[in-house]
Amino acid sequence: MKFLTLSLILVLGVSFAYGQLERIEQTIDPLEAEGHLRFLTSNELKGRDTGTEELIIAGRYIAEQFRRYGVSPLGDEEDDYLQKVPLVRTKQASVAQLSMLGDEFKLNDNLLLVSGSNATISADVIYLEKVEDCKSQDVSGKIIITLLNDRGFNAPLQELKDAGAKGLIQLYRPGYQYPWPLIMNYFNSDKVNIGETEGDLLPHIWVKDTDKVYVEKIKDSSDLNATLKVTGIERGPIKAFNIIGKIEGTDPELKKEHIVMTAHYDHVGIQNTQDPDSIYNGTRDNGIGTTGVINAAQYFGKYPPKRSVIFIALTAEEKGLLGSRYYANNPKIPLEETVFNFNIDNSGYTDTEYIWLLDTSRIDIDDLVYKAAAELGLKVQGDRLPEQNYYERSDQASFARKGVPAVNLKMSMSAYDERITKYYHKPSDEYHTVDMEYIHKYWKAYIRAAELIGNRKKRPYWLKGDKFEAAGDELYGKN
Repeated sequence: MKFLTLSLILVLGVSFAYGQLERIEQTIDPLEAEGHLRFLTSNELKGRDTGTEELIIAGRYIAEQFRRYGVSPLGDEEDDYLQKVPLVRTKQASVAQLSMLGDEFKLNDNLLLVSGSNATISADVIYLEKVEDCKSQDVSGKIIITLLNDRGFNAPLQELKDAGAKGLIQLYRPGYQYPWPLIMNYFNSDKVNIGETEGDLLPHIWVKDTDKVYVEKIKDSSDLNATLKVTGIERGPIKAFNIIGKIEGTDPELKKEHIVMTAHYDHVGIQNTQDPDSIYNGTRDNGIGTTGVINAAQYFGKYPPKRSVIFIALTAEEKGLLGSRYYANNPKIPLEETVFNFNIDNSGYTDTEYIWLLDTSRIDIDDLVYKAAAELGLKVQGDRLPEQNYYERSDQASFARKGVPAVNLKMSMSAYDERITKYYHKPSDEYHTVDMEYIHKYWKAYIRAAELIGNRKKRPYWLKGDKFEAAGDELYGKN
C-alpha cells in the first residue's frame, strides 16, 4: 500500500510538471519568439548602441510587447514603461598626465583615464590598502592611491569626493582580469556614465605598475606629492531608458514580494573594423536574453505566479551595468519588497545539453533551477570560468550589491575558446548562427524556473557566508 501511495504521488508530480511545461509550450509560439529575436538583432537596429535612436526603437518595441501581453507599466509617465536613465557621454581627454615620484605617466601609454574633468590638480598623496579605508582615514585634500581590484570600474567616487579627496589613482598589476592592451583600447573610445553634464568629476585614473614597485616607493616616501593634468574632455547628455512593467501575483500575501526578471537590451553598435560587416548585431549578447524576458512577460501575463513579477529590459549594460545600477538606486518597487533578481545574459555557448546558473551555491533556489532544466532535458552547471568574473560583470551584480538575492541564467560555456570568441562582441554574432532548438529550451527553462521560485512558499535568500549576505541582512532588516 505504501508503495502504491508513493507511486501515485510520483505520477501526480510528474503529470503536474508536464502540465506546467505544456502550458509554457502552448503559450510561447516558436515563430513569434523568433520574430522578436530577429527584429532585435536585425541590421536595421545597427547593434543597439546606447544613446542611439536604434536602441530607443528597440526599447519602444519591447514596451509595446509588454503592453500587448497585459503587463502593467511602471515607467516615469502614466501608462508608459520607460524609466529615464540620466546618462552622459564623455569624449576622451586629449591630454592626461601624472607626475609622481620623479616619473611621468601619460595617457594611453602607462596611464588610463577612467573618469574626470578638465583640471590641473597638485596634492599630497595617501596610500590605502583598499578604497573603502577612506572611511577611517583623513583623505581631505589628498590624492588617494590604492591597488586596482574588482571595484576598479565602480569605485565609490562620490563617497571619496564627499570626504574631500582630490583624486583616485589605482595601480594596475599583472594578474588583473583584463590585459592592459584590451582595457587601453576600451578607454580610447568615448565613455558613457550616470551623472550630470556640469560640475567637476573626481579624477579617477589607472596607472600601469607591471613591475610592482610603486606601493613600496610610496610607502618609503614622506610628504609625497602628485600633479595631474587633464584637458580636452567634452561632456553631453544622451537619451537612455529602462523598460519596466509588472504582473501582480495571485496570492494575497506573497504578491507583496516581487521577483525581478531582467535582461539588458543594448549592445555595442557599429564598430570600426577591417571586416566588411561593421554591425555588431548582439544575438547571443543579449538579444536572446531580451527575448527571454519578453517571452516570460507573455507567459506570466496569462498565468501569474503567487509572487508579483517585475520585468525590466535594462539599458547600458555594455557601458558598465549603468541601467541596472540606476534602477537599483531608483527602484519602481522598493528593494525591501524585491526578493529575487533573475537575470538572463550571455556571452555564447559551447554545450547544448547544459545551461549555467551563475552562480550555484549562492542562493537557496538551486534545486528549483535543476528541476526546471530537467523538465526540458537539460542539465545545470555552475560557473566553469571563475577567472572571467562573470557574476560581477553582469546586471545581477547591481542588485546583489544592494543585498537582493540575484543570479544569472546563462547558456553553457565549458571553456572560453574559439566557440565563444568567434562571436562574442563580433559582427558574426547574428541570428542565423545560433542553435534555435537549444535556445527554445533555454527560454522555457528560464520561465519554468521563475514560476517555481514565484510559487514557492519560502522566499529566496543568500546562503550562509555568501559575499552579499551582509548586504541582504541590512536591506531586509535581519541585523
